[in-house]
Amino acid sequence: MERLNYFNPYNTKESNHEDQLTRAYLVLLKHSFHVFSLFIDYCRTKHDPDFQKSEEPLSLAKLIESGWEIQTQKGNPLIDTDWLLSILITDVEDNIDASNIEKSERNAVYDGIITFGKNITFIIENKPRSWNIWFEQLNPSRENLSEDTKVYNQPIILEWKEIIKQLNLLLSLQTLSGFEKIMIEDFLAYIDQNFPHLNPFDNLSLCKGNQELIYRRISQILKSIVKNPEVIKYHRSWGYYIEVPYKQIREIGLILNIDGDKWILELSLYFGASQSQAKALYSESINLNLLTDTTWKVFSNFHISFRSSNLVWFRGCEPLNYINFWTNNVENIYQNKRNEVREYIDWLYENNILIKTPEVEDQLTNKFFNTAIPNLNMCPELGLIYPIIGELAENMDKKGKLAGFVKEKIIECLKVVNIDPSNIFIP
Repeated sequence: MERLNYFNPYNTKESNHEDQLTRAYLVLLKHSFHVFSLFIDYCRTKHDPDFQKSEEPLSLAKLIESGWEIQTQKGNPLIDTDWLLSILITDVEDNIDASNIEKSERNAVYDGIITFGKNITFIIENKPRSWNIWFEQLNPSRENLSEDTKVYNQPIILEWKEIIKQLNLLLSLQTLSGFEKIMIEDFLAYIDQNFPHLNPFDNLSLCKGNQELIYRRISQILKSIVKNPEVIKYHRSWGYYIEVPYKQIREIGLILNIDGDKWILELSLYFGASQSQAKALYSESINLNLLTDTTWKVFSNFHISFRSSNLVWFRGCEPLNYINFWTNNVENIYQNKRNEVREYIDWLYENNILIKTPEVEDQLTNKFFNTAIPNLNMCPELGLIYPIIGELAENMDKKGKLAGFVKEKIIECLKVVNIDPSNIFIP
């Protein structure tokens, strides 16, 4: 079974082996024409037609006329196309002086081969670390190479950082199929896990305000501060968050909020998001005085839910009164039967814990009273958000200080509810 079959990986090589990276990328080229087209276009932009003035620059339309075949880890394969072009993919293009590609007597095993009918063959050498390059590997073997095949005398050098940047930008295309999107996302996750040094977005300023790229950088920031990167999750309607095991809170988000051409990051901690979390929260002391940074926004976020679905959110009183009330009424945080809900909500109105508005009453009617829902959970959630303006976030990230700042603020916030986060975060 050929190696680019999606279900036939290298069983004997570690996931961070460069051959696994080559195979993963070639599988992506095989299954996504969007990715394949970008790859050819990238090759074209790096190909100088002055090397062979009689030939036209690489053209996708011309190359795909006769179809193509992609292979990996082939030793001295038969090559009888009109032209052969050597391609190096590596981490850094700077200071690489590769020229005078020529037929060699060596016994070659090519990392990748792409053949376009009788037109041209690409032989691909993948070196994720540029210091590990042996330039003889860019030369094609004479064995099984047609005497009539002309060899371009200079290789094309591609950077993984640019390839990854292009893949991230592809994710924002409306024309991208669901299958292609999943494949690209899986490949980028594989890069993050096994070849993080190849990722070009190591600070927010490089993301240029692009939403997809900022998301990836947020993920990297969160992974850099936790002991186990697997606790970093993504919620489609929210964003990236840290999954935590505490009784009072289960998710800590670093959320992207875009308003026109401006954006901010919101470090978001919602304590007591469920009824059981709320009981745990208000059974312990809560000390807002520990929030010495006045940038923190603290607010009540009471809502009602049925099973795992949140139905209606209510505006509430100021945080200190809200906290004091629920600390003194922990026993009243319980599931209400249908005939108890009206009286319970009115009780909170009368105590000025919730603010009664026509809008919220309409939602309560439509989402509960006009349905057959038999009971409701009462969730006196407490929200704490620390906003970081985009420009400030970029400047901090350039200086390598943003990740540490985010961790510092999370720890500061968790101390308010007596949580020791040492089991989650890197010291």
